Amino acid sequence: MAALNACKTEKKQYGEPVWGIVTESEPVAQTTCGAVRGENRDGIAIFRGIPYGAPVDGEGRFLPAAPAQPWEGVRDCTKNGPAAIQAGAPSISGNPSGLGEYFNGGHPERFGVAEEVKDENCLVLNVLTPGIDQAKRPVVVYIHGGGFASGTGTLTLGADGWAREEDIVIVGVNHRLNVFGFLYLGDLDPAYASSGMAGMLDLVLALRWVKDNIASFGGDPDCVTIMGESGGGMKVSTLMAMDAAHGLFSKAIVESGSNVVGNFSKEAAAAQAERLLKALGLTRENWKQLLTLPAEEIYAASAGLQLAPVADDINLKYIPGNEIQAYDISKDIPLMVGSSADEMGVFVPIAQMGITEENLVEKVAEGMHVTSEKAARLVEAFKAADKKGNAPWHTYLNIVSMASFLGGGAFHEAMAYAAQGGAPVFHYLIEYDAPAPFGEGYDCAWHTADLPLQMRVVLHPESEFLSRQMAHAWAAFIRTGDPSTKELPWPAFTTDGRQVMVFDTQTRVETDPTAPYRRVDE
Repeated sequence: MAALNACKTEKKQYGEPVWGIVTESEPVAQTTCGAVRGENRDGIAIFRGIPYGAPVDGEGRFLPAAPAQPWEGVRDCTKNGPAAIQAGAPSISGNPSGLGEYFNGGHPERFGVAEEVKDENCLVLNVLTPGIDQAKRPVVVYIHGGGFASGTGTLTLGADGWAREEDIVIVGVNHRLNVFGFLYLGDLDPAYASSGMAGMLDLVLALRWVKDNIASFGGDPDCVTIMGESGGGMKVSTLMAMDAAHGLFSKAIVESGSNVVGNFSKEAAAAQAERLLKALGLTRENWKQLLTLPAEEIYAASAGLQLAPVADDINLKYIPGNEIQAYDISKDIPLMVGSSADEMGVFVPIAQMGITEENLVEKVAEGMHVTSEKAARLVEAFKAADKKGNAPWHTYLNIVSMASFLGGGAFHEAMAYAAQGGAPVFHYLIEYDAPAPFGEGYDCAWHTADLPLQMRVVLHPESEFLSRQMAHAWAAFIRTGDPSTKELPWPAFTTDGRQVMVFDTQTRVETDPTAPYRRVDE
C-alpha cells in the first residue's frame, strides 16, 4: 500500500550504524529562544533539558503554559532538565523493581538520572540528532508513560544507536503530571477552564516547539511522528482528538495504552478538585491558596485522586461511554497500534501466586472477578490458541492481560480507525518472552519490555535480533507512514482482513490472532 505523508528517504542502508556525522565535541544549535550547547556521543549530538515552556509555578500554576523565554548567550544543555513532581524514581534508574538495568541497557551513565531533580517547572525536552544541518530527517517525538501521574522522557537519552542506524531525529518530552497537569478548577473560576488539560497542552506546546525549531537540529518539521507507550499511548490517542494538536504531527504510534478518550467529564473532575480542597483544609472561597502552597504539600494531599485529561469541551470534546472511538480530525494520520500478550506480568506478583494446572480456573475466576464457568471457558479458549505450550502461570497472565485495556484495547483502536477508511492502520501483537527482571523463570511479553528494544537499548544479547527488527520497522513508519521493510513486509490492518504483525522469535503475520479470546464474551 502506498504510504501517506511520506517523508524524504535516502539510498543508504537503513538499520546499519552508518549515520552520525556530528564532529564537534560540543555541538551548538540555534533555537527561537537562543543557542544551545550539547554533547557528542559517537557522531550523535545530544541536547538535554531544552526549555520549551515558561515557568508554571506560582500564578502560572494550573494554567496553560506560555512559550519559553529567550536567553542570552549559549545555554548549556548537557545536563538533564527537571522531571515533573512525582513519587518514586524513573524506571530507568536502579530502582528496587529490578527494571532499571533492563531499561538502561546496563549503561545508566548515558541517561543522566543520577543528577536529575523534580520540579514544577519541568517543561523541557531532549533532542538527539545525527547531524546539525539542513538534511530534513524524519522526527519522532517520544511521549513517556507512567499513566498521567509519573514518568520522564529520559529514555530517549540512550537512543543514540537508533538515531545512528536509522538517520532520524529523536525528541523526548517532560511535562506536567498528576495534580499539576490535570486538576480541573474551571468549576471554581472560568479563568481555569483549561486546567484539567494543562498537561496535554504542555505536549501541544512541545510539538509547536518542534515545528518551529527542529529544522535547526537537522529534522523535518513536516515529518513528525508522535509515539508513546502505556500512559504515553493514551496521551498520543488524546492528542489525536485535540484540535490544538492538528497539523503538528503527521503519524502516530500507540503502544500498550489504547483506552477511551474524552469520557472524563468536567463534573467528575470537579469532584476530584473538591476532594483536594478538603484534604488541604481549603474551601471554594479560598481555593486560590493553591497558588501559594508549596508544591510538595499539594502533591501529598492529592494522593488517591483520580486525575486524567478532562473533556472540558474546550480542548477535548466530551463523549460519554466506554468504547474506544476514532476521531475525524485524525482520519488522515497513519496509525501504528499494538500491545503485548502478557502486559500484566510486570504488575501481578505471579511468582507468589502458586498457580498450577489444577487451580488455574479458580485463580482466573478470582483474578477476573468472573464465575467459574466463564473462567473455564477463558482457560479453554486461551489454551486452544496457545502455540507455545505455556505454563499455567503464563496462561493466567495472558488471560488477565488481554482483558485489560493495556492488552486488549489495541485491537479496538485499530478497528475504530480502520473503519474510517482514511489513512492506513498497522496493528501488532508482541508475543516475545522477554527476560523478566521481576523473577527468574517468568519470562513473558511483559508491559513495556518492548520499549527499550524499539530504541535500540538492549541489555540481553538474545533480544538483539528483535530489537533490530522492531527498531527498523518503527523507523520505516516514522519515515514513510508504512512500517514495511524489505525483510519484513507488513500489510495494513483492515476491518475485513485484520492482518496483524506478531513479533516473536519467529515474527510473522497472522489474521486476527486475538479473536479466540474475544469470542468468549460473545
